[in-house]
Amino acid sequence: MTLVIYEKTSRFAFHLIEKVRSSVRIGENAYAHGGALTDEAMDRAFYTLEDFMRVSRSYKCRKVLCVATSALRDAPNRGDFLSRVRSELGLHIKVIEGEAEAWFGALAALNLLPPFKEATTIDIGGGSTELAKIVDGRIVDTLSLNVGTVRLKELFFDRKEGFKEARDFVEEMTETLPKHFRSELVIGIGGTIRALSKAIMRSQKYPLDTLHAFEYYYDDYAKFIKKVAKSPVLELKDFPISSSRYDTIREGSTIFYTLNKKLGTQKVLTSKAGVREGVYLKDVLRNTGYLFPHNFNVSIRSLTDRYALLPKHCSYAQRVCKEIYDVTCNHFDTGRVYETELMMGAKLILIFNRLNIYSNSDYSFFFLLENLNFSLSHRQKLLIAILLRFSQKGKVDNTIYKTYRKLLPDPEVLQWLTFLMSATEAILRSKAIVPVEVSFDGKVLLIKSDKELFLAKEAIKKIKKPQPFAVILDRHR
Repeated sequence: MTLVIYEKTSRFAFHLIEKVRSSVRIGENAYAHGGALTDEAMDRAFYTLEDFMRVSRSYKCRKVLCVATSALRDAPNRGDFLSRVRSELGLHIKVIEGEAEAWFGALAALNLLPPFKEATTIDIGGGSTELAKIVDGRIVDTLSLNVGTVRLKELFFDRKEGFKEARDFVEEMTETLPKHFRSELVIGIGGTIRALSKAIMRSQKYPLDTLHAFEYYYDDYAKFIKKVAKSPVLELKDFPISSSRYDTIREGSTIFYTLNKKLGTQKVLTSKAGVREGVYLKDVLRNTGYLFPHNFNVSIRSLTDRYALLPKHCSYAQRVCKEIYDVTCNHFDTGRVYETELMMGAKLILIFNRLNIYSNSDYSFFFLLENLNFSLSHRQKLLIAILLRFSQKGKVDNTIYKTYRKLLPDPEVLQWLTFLMSATEAILRSKAIVPVEVSFDGKVLLIKSDKELFLAKEAIKKIKKPQPFAVILDRHR
């Protein structure tokens, strides 16, 4: 059971300010007894919700949304629990059907992961597994299967039956899975898939400690996932998997392995956003077709809402950076591959400088990596943070480059991008918002404006250039 508290910073932008988890397992011992919730499990859930309400009140939350999924959905005595919570805590819990659960997870994936054309989401829970098919920005179908980790555990693994029997059960439950759910890209939601992705990251020595939007090719790790599913519980310690997942990781891996064979999965994209985020987004995006506006990035907007003391200057920085990029990109980025990341970074220059006011650029760098969490790939968020980290030097440190090399552009391209960010940062030094005219002939980068921009001239002299050419800042006469 999890509580999340979001703070809205503007109409669509938000950020997480509190997250509290409790291993309630309200469905424990229920599936082998007709789904009925035990008194002990209901007590654990009730007292957890009581504390959750205290936390919510401490933040003066204006709206509380609470949903329950398969454990309550399947419980014949759920009315007793719902009535107790409503009467004693004043909390109304909405028990959602499996298809709605799948839709919420898909909504979160659609809005909070990097853009994709087509995918199938898989959300493996304790009592059920939900799937949704997404095509061209629309959720076109949803499906709920009555097979989950706790259900498999109680029906098979606790009875000393193992992978084969559990897999056969899952295959039987998925026998009628519609063919249109097949997809090269699978988006993994839920604790099991996140735990497997974390283990794969560790095995790769992956340079970023960021789970959301982590991706891998399924065939490279199918044998690993099957091995986890077939392992005796005492041998799970041999895998780079958190011990908190030992009780259901075999069951979840069995479901995931079996489903991926049916779906024809080629790539897995991990999502830390799921039903909770979907419930929140349904409320926030109810008047926009449940999608963020075009070209809106929730992470960038949330950062500017919270930290931009000079918001007009942030937009001005983007315009200046684009002027310089437009005349130089043919020398290093003919396909304009990195334009989006460069423009996002430019908008955050003044925010980075504010965070970096006492010259602790490492702190600011990791702060950005933590906060550029939605709608960006790992390559995008890292590139933005790197460009800002070295925006006053114009050159990326070799040690930093070696650490993140597998996720970064070639050194020559990175040098150009860093230079453009540094030049933009230099022009912002005087905080004047003036139009600039930029030209580049391969030998001279000429930037003209109506102001002297003396501070910019001083700063640009110190910037490392990607190749020999002159940079001239001139004033219109």
